[in-house]
Amino acid sequence: MLTTLYVVRHAHRMSHHVFDAISNVARDPPLTARGEEQLGHLASFVAAMPKDEQPQLIVSSPYTRCLRTAMPIADVLPDVPLVVEPGLAEWFAPVWPASTGCHPSPRAPEHVVRLFPRVDTKWTPLLYPDPKGESMEHVHARMREVMRRIEERCEAWNVERVMFVSHAAPAIALGRMLQTNGPYKDVADLKIRAATASVSKYVRDRDVWRPVYLGCTSFLPHGEERLWDFSFVPSNNTEPGMGADWHDPYAPHDTSLLFRAKL
Repeated sequence: MLTTLYVVRHAHRMSHHVFDAISNVARDPPLTARGEEQLGHLASFVAAMPKDEQPQLIVSSPYTRCLRTAMPIADVLPDVPLVVEPGLAEWFAPVWPASTGCHPSPRAPEHVVRLFPRVDTKWTPLLYPDPKGESMEHVHARMREVMRRIEERCEAWNVERVMFVSHAAPAIALGRMLQTNGPYKDVADLKIRAATASVSKYVRDRDVWRPVYLGCTSFLPHGEERLWDFSFVPSNNTEPGMGADWHDPYAPHDTSLLFRAKL
């Protein structure tokens, strides 16, 4: 049974609005120089954990900024598999106008392994975000569901301690939903800090999860940077898709994996 969960937000990244013009993967910017600096400190923090507290599996969002953040952690834990799960991908708000198509799909393991050969492709995707976007409530529902599916697989793999590398919105949504069996409204105001390269730790407490620390950055020389939370966007936030004629090269073949929240 899964007993311990670490949630890492990726390190400091570039703006995708600047980077998209030269990237062949939409909305997937790399880390900044500050982000690259954060990686060594983050890896050292994980390496210094007692052996019986270190993660036995690293599950990363498929975005470059998350995989680049995960790689140094995997380097200091050479026997720990690094896998990719699209269900941990970035949050995009509902598409509007509807005529602008869909948001880009996150990549699958076979799409990233050439650039990140440490990725173990025996992990198959469990869930994909809705390409039409998600409300705040929907991304919380998605994180609860992907956690349920990951827990099932961890039990099958005999994993007790796992580390997720994800993004601010999914990390906050997950942290909230871990602490209740109730609806989103019960935890909608729960504060969870999610600065770049921060780490949160949760331990199982019967049928919910208890935070041990949230958004820890004590190991970073510059402390908290780019702190983000849902108050940065209005509750009715929307954003345009990639264009009506845009072809999504990474759309999942198995559309049953697309998560459309039923609230």
